[in-house]
Amino acid sequence: MKNSRFSFPDWINELVPDDDLFAMAYDDIADHNRALMKTSIARLYDWYGPRKDIAGTVSRQWLSGFESKTTFDAVDFAVVLFDGSLLSPARLLSALVPALAGGVKNVLAARVAGGPWRKAVLTGLELAGQEFVVDVSEAQARRLFNELRDSGHTGAVTVLGPKAAVIKTSELQSASRIAFWRPRFTRAAAVWMDDAHTFDLEALAFTHPDIVFSVFGAETELPADNFSYEGDVFDDFLEAIIDVAYLPAIRMDLALAKAKVVLGPGQEGCWVWPDLHPELFQFHSTAWTIRG
Repeated sequence: MKNSRFSFPDWINELVPDDDLFAMAYDDIADHNRALMKTSIARLYDWYGPRKDIAGTVSRQWLSGFESKTTFDAVDFAVVLFDGSLLSPARLLSALVPALAGGVKNVLAARVAGGPWRKAVLTGLELAGQEFVVDVSEAQARRLFNELRDSGHTGAVTVLGPKAAVIKTSELQSASRIAFWRPRFTRAAAVWMDDAHTFDLEALAFTHPDIVFSVFGAETELPADNFSYEGDVFDDFLEAIIDVAYLPAIRMDLALAKAKVVLGPGQEGCWVWPDLHPELFQFHSTAWTIRG
């Protein structure tokens, strides 16, 4: 059964950003950009839940003569640990919403070794209803996770950004009741434009200011310095794909064999981590016995 007494260490309450910071960030984000983040959150809830069953037991009898029982329960806590290099609200939300949708009651968003907050990141957290947000140093992050490990509670941690990997020590990785996930991802994307309006490039620039975009197809005005036009040859576009591709649905199958994430028009504000599964946010146990 779940231990309902879990709480994060009291000392991290001193590291919560001031409410005024969230309020000012929210007011400074244009309505259409807030709409992008709301769409992203809605898509993620469609994809991940919300779960109706946060705990359960399955018993089976096997023809070979043994019995099994498996149990699952939402973990006691989840932490989304990210660093100041993550400027994308969509990619952060894609690591946060699965925990919320999975029924985890204690969820913490912790930024390590940060610097100034990007307003879109703060607003994305607020729109998702994530109330517990902290700013920690690398030393504080190590202290936090050592205490979480020693608590004996079950947990799940998503790690975004190189400085957030400060917690990936052998001691923490051997914590059997805490599951860790970190994406393998190159911050580069290829975009195919059938015409100048296939994708809203301004929306992409807002959503991912930390991704390098290579644009192919119809030539159009580029919104930011992290965009470059690379020509109108479709084979060159396919060759440029590393992990992420944006292209119309009619061409999508051509990219799926190579890209991890393929997004079509209308999904400019969205993101999903394909290998981040709901089961990460559950604690699983299995028993095998011989039928008596």
